[in-house]
Amino acid sequence: MQDTLHQDIIDLENNILRIEDNIVEFLRLNYDEGIKKSLHRLESDLKYLSIIANGAPIDKNEDRRIMDFLRTHYNYFQKLSVPA
Repeated sequence: MQDTLHQDIIDLENNILRIEDNIVEFLRLNYDEGIKKSLHRLESDLKYLSIIANGAPIDKNEDRRIMDFLRTHYNYFQKLSVPA
């Protein structure tokens, strides 16, 4: 179970990075619908990762790394703007 949990965390982190790359590309292309959908997915994945990290039996170093990742990407999420 611990391996599955660790893999889920890694998969979520990779997905978050992929979504952020998509958002940058959509911003470059002025694709508003793609930006909105990606922002929604990004927010959902960040929340899910936060829930897993807060409830998971993981070691202190892994927890700190995940919290730093979340802090960085929540800040990035907040800085992204949706075109009007």
